[in-house]
Amino acid sequence: MSAGYAITTYKIQLNYKHLNWFKQTQSLFDSVLAFYYELLEKQPEALSLTNQNLLRHLELQTIKQRDGTPPETPLPFEKIPLYFRRAAINAAISMYRSYVGKLKAWQEGTIKSGKPSPPKRLHMSMLYYKGMYKDFDEKSILLKLYTGKTWAWVKHRYTGRPFPENAELMSPTIVVKKKKVMLHIPVKEIVEDSRTAKERVQQNEKFVAVALTGSDSLAVCTTIEADGRAAAPYFIKGGKELAHRRKLLLGYTKRGAAKNESSYGQTVGNDALGVCPRGLSSYGQAEAGIVPQEHRPNAKYYEKITRVTDHYAHEVSRKIVDYAIKQGAKLIVLPELKESFDQAKKPYLGKTPYDFIGRRIARYVHYKAWQKGLVAMTSKPYYASTRCYHCGAPIAKHNTEYQNPSPNFYGGKNFMCKEGHRGSSALNSARNLGKGFYERFYAGAA
Repeated sequence: MSAGYAITTYKIQLNYKHLNWFKQTQSLFDSVLAFYYELLEKQPEALSLTNQNLLRHLELQTIKQRDGTPPETPLPFEKIPLYFRRAAINAAISMYRSYVGKLKAWQEGTIKSGKPSPPKRLHMSMLYYKGMYKDFDEKSILLKLYTGKTWAWVKHRYTGRPFPENAELMSPTIVVKKKKVMLHIPVKEIVEDSRTAKERVQQNEKFVAVALTGSDSLAVCTTIEADGRAAAPYFIKGGKELAHRRKLLLGYTKRGAAKNESSYGQTVGNDALGVCPRGLSSYGQAEAGIVPQEHRPNAKYYEKITRVTDHYAHEVSRKIVDYAIKQGAKLIVLPELKESFDQAKKPYLGKTPYDFIGRRIARYVHYKAWQKGLVAMTSKPYYASTRCYHCGAPIAKHNTEYQNPSPNFYGGKNFMCKEGHRGSSALNSARNLGKGFYERFYAGAA
């Protein structure tokens, strides 16, 4: 069995004494990045080189050679550390390739929106290679910072979750946001079981099917055995708690909007959350005329809503992976959810990201599963929520025994069919998802 690896970014907070030094260093980094970006704009043909050769090509144009030969375009900054300069060059190359790629896609007609514009702000968080940091242990790290006059090695303690044992810590990125300084560290872990989903299916491994809902049970899992039987249902609750905490925070925003009508005004849905419906970056949002989240009224409450939602998404995704490990499953099957909310066919999927947490859960399950040697994949939920798992007849949903069941009641927690089968509609969806996946791949491979 071949081994693979998983890379997860850990975000830890630095304790600092000189915030201004971080800002000075970031400002210098952006200036060096802008210099090399403008140099690239003058020679777009250089993009035909690989990144490594392009980096060397730009260095030869801007720094003095070993034999004393002056450069064609001298770098207008003094005493720039080698690895600091190379990080800025790589950032400039990445940013320019991204813009050129979007422009080429627009010219070929792949992108249907307007013509991409070059970035107005040349900024990227600082990537620190090994020459810029050292003495990285369990409690502190030594960073090289620009004080405004000179470079200095400064020791910083940090707080955050512990790193896993036998993991490789890769080059960190320093992210400065207002008064908070974060260290984003990619952590590389060895994955013992790196078989593909196809290999696991061929070896007849049992799998876990998951239904994602918007009710109190945020996720419902069932194990599909090697013979196709659905067993061991597992309900992961927390939807009511999440809705309550969201409602409290949203109440603060409404009261705050009444006091701050002179600002942008009260916003709801995608606008309230600072989410661009086209999935654009912060630069793309600015181009589209969307007000950034940090400039909206009550931005701190919307940030809290995002953090609370992320907390529950991470918690539920971890429970799904733990359940699969406990059941001895090597594969997790999730429903295929379309990325665009406008394309979603079901009413409860057609809401804003604020309302439906399922996409986040599915996204987090994928990397958490791979870390543990499992594979998560998606499957189209054909008739998963409209047919009975036992007999395949159309179902009607309801919440209580006193409510008239309806086939169009998407929020119903319970179901019943004309053959008399009844039970949880979410569990029925999970079983149908697993049944469809089994018949399509397992039964066909047998």
